[in-house]
This record gives sequence, structure tokens and C-alpha cells, in this order.
Amino acid sequence: MVVCGVICSGGVGWSVAGVALVIGCVLGAYRVTLCAFFCGMVVALCAALRQREMDQLKLTDQPPPRIVQVQGTVIRTLNHGCIVESGVLGVRVVVYGDISAQLGESLSVVGELKPPEQPLVPGMFSQEEWMRGMGIVARLNCLRMECSNGDFGYATLLRAAERVRMVLVNRLMPSGTEKDVRRQVLCALVLGEKGRADDDTIDIFRRGGCLHAFAVSGLHVGIVASILWVLLRLCHLRPDWGRWVLLFGVGLYVFATGMAVPALRAYIMLSMVLGALMLRRRISFLNAWCYAALLVLMFQPWQFYQPGFRLSFMVYGAICLGVRYAMSNLPWFGPDSYIPVRIHTRWERWVVSADIFARGTVMVSMSAWLVSLPLSVLHFHVVNTASYVINILIAPLLPVAMFMGLLVLVVGGVPLIGGLVQTGALCSAGWLVSLVSLFASIPGAYLPSVPPAAAEEWMVVPLNYGKSACVLGNPGILVGDVRGERAARYVVQPALFHAGFSPVLCPEPRDAATASIYSHAWPKLSYFSAPPGAAPQCFTSAAGTFTIFAPPHGLPVSYSANATPIIYWQRQDTRRFLFIGNAALSTFETLPSGFRRADVLILGYNLHEPIVDPQLLRSIGMKRIILFPRARGHGIETFFPNETAER
Repeated sequence: MVVCGVICSGGVGWSVAGVALVIGCVLGAYRVTLCAFFCGMVVALCAALRQREMDQLKLTDQPPPRIVQVQGTVIRTLNHGCIVESGVLGVRVVVYGDISAQLGESLSVVGELKPPEQPLVPGMFSQEEWMRGMGIVARLNCLRMECSNGDFGYATLLRAAERVRMVLVNRLMPSGTEKDVRRQVLCALVLGEKGRADDDTIDIFRRGGCLHAFAVSGLHVGIVASILWVLLRLCHLRPDWGRWVLLFGVGLYVFATGMAVPALRAYIMLSMVLGALMLRRRISFLNAWCYAALLVLMFQPWQFYQPGFRLSFMVYGAICLGVRYAMSNLPWFGPDSYIPVRIHTRWERWVVSADIFARGTVMVSMSAWLVSLPLSVLHFHVVNTASYVINILIAPLLPVAMFMGLLVLVVGGVPLIGGLVQTGALCSAGWLVSLVSLFASIPGAYLPSVPPAAAEEWMVVPLNYGKSACVLGNPGILVGDVRGERAARYVVQPALFHAGFSPVLCPEPRDAATASIYSHAWPKLSYFSAPPGAAPQCFTSAAGTFTIFAPPHGLPVSYSANATPIIYWQRQDTRRFLFIGNAALSTFETLPSGFRRADVLILGYNLHEPIVDPQLLRSIGMKRIILFPRARGHGIETFFPNETAER
């Protein structure tokens, strides 16, 4: 508590640290209190020194143009950049650009500081939260860089671990099998390699509440340790030697999977338990849990803000409570607990074992689900209603799939035996995918944490390159630049999902991938087409009446022209919306006079025939104008300074 309070700092954080010290003194735990005070001071001193290094790098309070130079070691590679760690205490900066540096290499970068990007709605990817959880203090657009070989350090170990992991991944996923969903699941499940999994595969496990299986954590370390210990016992290895082999073998697994914090937490706790057995000391899982958290936070305080850190430690605590309650609770369907075990029949012993298994499974899963639920709402703004049942059902499959995947790594290349092992691994992974897909597709299995938007709500979603999307009503119509796969997957669908919108009508997508994204998100969604010269189409929902006006004949249909339809929305409260978007002036002129007046105008910019005439816009009689990003900078906002607004 002291270390966590110091990391949070501020009024609340320092208060928590002070209260923890007072409680320790009142309870008479003076040695523990002194140790906590010392650890808290170390973390506070490191934070102060880290802030000093940031000031020396001029990463704070820089007026534009904010050009800085950073020298450090590459500790992680990204799709379009890398993360550089500089200074003694590890000041981290993310650098964007065409960078070919590898892990462990030294990089000298001159770049322009970028401000953090705020998400459109809570629940979407947040640059600020991601940076805080990774210990990143700034973002740079690379202008110039120099790369050289770095000294041996932690990043070099990460690079070695990545090379080992890539060799093992290629064993599980040979060339030509990259599209096999079963192999994608095996790579993520056994080695934590999510980069080989498609977005659709990850989305299945996210909707099922089982995405934790894709990140190497205490679950994976525990399964590997159990499998290795059983094999050692089958080999009749002495327990004294077996513990050393177990410690070394699990350590190699944690190293090969990238040394993620949840895996390190589990390995630290395993080391303490095995150390207690070797030294013949009393085992305290609570002490091991606290020591692992303290050790991680001492070296990487920013991990306190990582969802993975919080889920790993909090869920483990909940599992311990669930196990304790299950073991102390009365039998559910077994024989009376007062009957001595020595007089049980063979059938009664089986019943007792089944009763203990049922109690443990239900209570442990319930404890983990109840703790993970508020954390999922806090960090991801979602509720997985079916994850409790799914995790119980896949619990027997996960060890089987991991065991078969590990066997593929060991004997996958052996003739005949390797083929049988690979078949078993693929079958177990296929069963896992099928089971998760079945429950993830149930309506209501994956819900936003916010209540659904009102029927007469609307929202404008800005996209890249000046594009925009807009949803009118709930349920309503989705219009704008919504036909591309990338915009649909990463912006439109997440934004509307977390805002509580469920559109039921949308323009026909350009490809099947976009249609698949929308159909999975909103099964009741249908598509409309508005070819040039088509008659107006009407659509009615609880949000009101929508009239779709197609563009006239002769308009170019290229991207620069944007021959798009116009939507007229008459809400139930008689308020009128006119969505012009990027439609052309010729399309507007085809509207009947009764549809040219509205209370709210949503306007973009057509490069072929823009609508910028102030007299024409005033004739609409709107009380409010919402401008798409592409429409700004053309003088429209200067004509209507009191009515122009954004949503």
C-alpha cells in the first residue's frame, strides 16, 4: 500500500501511504513498516530522479516547434516505430517513423514532440493510458536518426528471447499455414505470440472474455510447471533435484515467451514456494504475492497502471480466496464431512473428489470473474456476461491444448509421431476455438459498460485524412465514409459500440471484410444502395423517419468527387436533421423544397461541387451546423460563428 500510494502520489496517494504506515505501527509490525517506508522512499527518489532526466531531455513544457534529441536503447519494436529507453532510470519515448532498428540497438533520434491523442469515447484505444501504463513520457515523429550496436543489457535479453520465440513459433506455424486459425491460437496460447493471430481470431476471444489465454500469465506458467513436474515424477527424479529442474525449466519458458510481467509474477512466486520447500520453511502464498508485486513495482513503477498487472495480481488474490472458501465449505453432494475418510468406499472417494473439483471450479471461477468484472469496466468499458461460463468450460481444454502444443515443439519434426502430435494439437485448438465462438456469438455476451444511447441521439465520428462517419438515431442509419475495412474495424465499430449505438441501415460496403465486421457487431444491420438517379428511399425506426436522396446522373463517382446521397431525418420530437456530408451541390438541388429546411445541418466538403454559398446555407434555416473536418477552413464557420458546432 505504501509503494502504491507513492506511485500514485498526489493528495490521495500520499494519504494512502501515510495510512498504511500508521496501520503498521498500530498493529506492532515495526519491521514490516520500516521496510515499507524504505521501499516507498526508494520509489519516490527514483521518480524524482526520473523527472530530472526528463527535464534534461527537454521533454516537458516545450513551446512549439518542439524539436528534441533523444539517445537510448530500443526496448520494443512497433508496426511503425519503436520504444526507446534513455537515461539511468529508463525514461521511455515512443518514436514513430520508418525505423529499422532492432531490440537492444542504440538509437539517436531527432524528432518533433506529439501530444497524446484522446479517444473519441471511453473504451476506445487511449494513447494517454497506453503511454502511462508503458512508462512512456513522450511521443516523437522521427526527423533524423542514427543507429548503432548497443551494450549488453535488458533489451539484449529481450532480443534474444524474441529470437528464441520466433524459432519456436515457426515450428508451430510453418510457412504457408499463417491463415490457419488453429495454429494462430496455438502460437498465442503456448508462446504468447499474438502478432500471428488475425483480428477476427482475437475478436472471437475478446467477445468471449477469454483473451487472457493469449497473454502468457500465471495460468500458463502454472500449467507448464504442472506438466513438467508430472513428467519429472514419471521419470522417478528425486524431489530435491526435481525442484531445481522445475525452477530452471519454467524459467526458460518465461524467458522464451518474452518475460511478461504476469509471467514474471508467477515465476517469482513459484521460486519463493520452491525455495521455502528447499529450506524447509513455512509457505505463505500471501507473502509471495506481496513480494512479487513489490519487486515488480520497485523496478517498473508504471506497471501499477497496466491493466495486465492489476488483473494478474487481483485475480490471483481472488483465486486464493475462492480456493480457501471451497476447501472450507461443506460438501455439495459428497458424503458427510464428519465421516472419516479411511472408511469411505471407492465410490464415495470418487464422489468426494468430484465434489471438491466442482466446488473449486465454481468458486474459483466465480471469484476471478467477480474481480475481473469491475477491472474490465474500468479499463476496457465492456461487460462479458458469458465469460464466467466460457472459462469454466474451456478450463479442461487449455491444459490439453498447451500440452499438445509443447509436444509439437519437442517432437513435431519426428516422422509419424510428429504428425500424430500435430493432429492432436490442431484438434484441441479447434475445439477451443469452436467452443469460444459458440458462446461469444450469443446475443448480449459482449456489452458496452454504458447504457444504450437514446433513440434520438446522434454522433459524428472523425476519421483519418479528413474523412468522417455519422450515426443518426438509435436504432438508426450509419452514413459517411464507412465503407472501408480499416475505418470500420478500428474507429467506426468501436466508437459506436462503446457509445451505445446499434445502427440498422448502412451503405453497401466495398468489400466482404467490412461487411463481416459490421454483421458481427450488429446482426440486424442491412444495407442500402443509392445509385445515381434513383428514387428517394424511406426508412422508419424508433428514432424517426429517414429519407435517402440519391445523387443525380452525371456526377463523377471517384473519391475526389464523392457522389454520395443526402439523408433527411425527421425525429419523433419533430426536430429535423439534414445530413449533406460530402454530397455535391447537384444532389442538394434535386431535393424537394420541403426537405431543404432543417434544424440541424451536418455538412462536409465535396471537392467537385462544394456547398459553401452562405445564402444557400441560410435558406436552410438551421439553428446549428456540424462541420466535418474536411469542411473546416473553407470559410463556412466565419459565416455562421454562433451556429457552428462539433459533436
